[in-house]
Amino acid sequence: MTATSMHEWNRRLLLGCLCLSLAASVRLSVMSHSGGLITATVLPAVSFVVCFGLALSLWLANCSKKGEQLLICFLCLVGLLWQLAEAGDTSAARNGFQTAAFVGDVLSLLLLMHILEHYLSYWGLVWLPQSVKWIVSAPALGLLGTAAGLQIAGFPALRPAALLLMAALMALALAASAHVMIVSREAAYRPMLHVLLFGLLFSCAPALIGVVCTLNGVSSIPMPVLFPGLLPLLLAYLVCSERFMDLSFTLKHASYCALIAALPSVFISIVFYHVSAWGNLVADRSDVFVTGILMFLVLFFMLYIKQYLDYSLRKRLNAKQQDVQIALNRFLQWIENDDDLENIGPIIEREVENCLPVERAQLLVLGKEDEANPYFSYASRGDPGEITATQEGFRILLSESALGKIVLVAKWTRPRRRLNPDERVWLAALISYAQIVIENRANINDLMKNLEESAAQRAFVPMTIKKMMLRISERERFKWSRRLHDQNMQDQLDIARQLDAWGKESRDPQTKAMMVGFREQVLDGVYVLRQVINDLHPEFIYRTGLKKALLELFDKVNLRADFKLYGHVDDRLDGFQNVWDMAVYRVVQELLNNAQKHAQAHCVHLNLMKKNDRFMLTYSDDGIGLNVSAIGKSFGTMGLPGMIGRVEGMGGHLAIDSQPGSGLRISIQWTKKGAYA
Repeated sequence: MTATSMHEWNRRLLLGCLCLSLAASVRLSVMSHSGGLITATVLPAVSFVVCFGLALSLWLANCSKKGEQLLICFLCLVGLLWQLAEAGDTSAARNGFQTAAFVGDVLSLLLLMHILEHYLSYWGLVWLPQSVKWIVSAPALGLLGTAAGLQIAGFPALRPAALLLMAALMALALAASAHVMIVSREAAYRPMLHVLLFGLLFSCAPALIGVVCTLNGVSSIPMPVLFPGLLPLLLAYLVCSERFMDLSFTLKHASYCALIAALPSVFISIVFYHVSAWGNLVADRSDVFVTGILMFLVLFFMLYIKQYLDYSLRKRLNAKQQDVQIALNRFLQWIENDDDLENIGPIIEREVENCLPVERAQLLVLGKEDEANPYFSYASRGDPGEITATQEGFRILLSESALGKIVLVAKWTRPRRRLNPDERVWLAALISYAQIVIENRANINDLMKNLEESAAQRAFVPMTIKKMMLRISERERFKWSRRLHDQNMQDQLDIARQLDAWGKESRDPQTKAMMVGFREQVLDGVYVLRQVINDLHPEFIYRTGLKKALLELFDKVNLRADFKLYGHVDDRLDGFQNVWDMAVYRVVQELLNNAQKHAQAHCVHLNLMKKNDRFMLTYSDDGIGLNVSAIGKSFGTMGLPGMIGRVEGMGGHLAIDSQPGSGLRISIQWTKKGAYA
């Protein structure tokens, strides 16, 4: 028989189990019951519907990797246990059905062992060794068979044997789960094993206690307590899910919901107990216990679902809170590209005015010369970051140093109201971000000052400092290019469009010609500004590649310069990182700018080539030359000192050969490692 045909036979057998369990449930439902309506009819039917629905969904999923086929049999059996325990209208019949339910529980626990063995082997874990599994299963079935024979012979041994096996199997399942979790070293399996262990604990612990009490002669234990009713949900969750809950987080919220649900459940159970004493509301006082548990579960799940819905619908329920969160994100995006205090101040003021009940907010920078300002003395009364409320508004000291103070002040709108908790949390977050930016800006300024002083005293500059300066320089160039593009150039284009519209509307030829002239001048300014933006941050390098960008630069220089440029770029210069491409472009750009401004040359040669495992850039001109010893060290990125720092920051080596009146020759080399690093 092939594997495909075997799989089809298994599916047909499982479908037969589903049909058989459904027929048995219908038959048990129509039988007479001696218990109350809730515990004897409604709850057993609900339990079967849940188990049958889970089994049917697993059958339709048609999977068998994690023990799904055994789980279907388990669900078909467990769904009938509560109905079996409540069936029968006479004492003898009910006792027989309950004994059958206990036997079915033992069989379901044996199936549980095999399901968990299949499931954990799917993840590469060992639940129980094969020998132990069969050593447990064979004696359990043998004991049940012996007890059944004694029952037929007139000795009531089947029920005690079933209860004893139930206790032993549940204890074994808990011990094996704990052992797997202790032995497993893989952190990825921890959430799954936590769910398994605590799920078994919550499912089996009440049943285990009830079984032990029943074996010791306590006859008042309700039958539903003796069956681990949460096992079907636990196994279905484990088998069907690939992502597992954070159990510590879930238990914390579950404990909170359980604590709130416990008090009203106890109160309702007490009231129900006393009311039942006055009439025939329930047939059995044990129904009061079941009703209390049912009420607790209903309240618990309602509270837990409410927490989930509050989180899922938070954007609709708390639209204002969503707005202030967007404001924080907007502020963070602004400061990511611009951490200048002069530009951050208006951003903070605007966001505070939009999100809080204030009509005016100001960020004040107070120096020693502003000691007469009342806010200077008021700011000293609170700690940095502390919100100090007044009758007129509030003030916050953001930063304090020897140079002065930075204070945020705001005036309440009328009629005045207090800040609600969400607004206070938002304001505290905004203040924290602003303080970090201000402190970092001050630290950077201090660092730059110290580095400049160190550079003036020492000839050696650390490589890490050079690389850091390159990154800072490119970031500043990018910020200024974005600002010029998004503000200045767009404003000039708007002016050009407005002049064009006015020129078309004007009937006076002289006015129209004047408007056209103004428009052309503005567009010329836009063209120049676009060139400045490209020089500040030539993003086209990343799109076109280094070679094409350099060739375009050579063409522009030949159009503008008084000398003839002979440039050559090797074809084998592709595949570099963006940082290296930009560094080489900046070096070439600085060499050509220096030639245009200072060299007074007639001919310039520039070559970029690959030789063996090195990349070489050579430059030469026939200009007036320079005094090499006069080139100093600098932390800047402009001029020849900045070019030298840029080359060394990328791991290159530079040699300059020149004398006054004899031209300039520069040779730069990068290793392959430095170019691709």
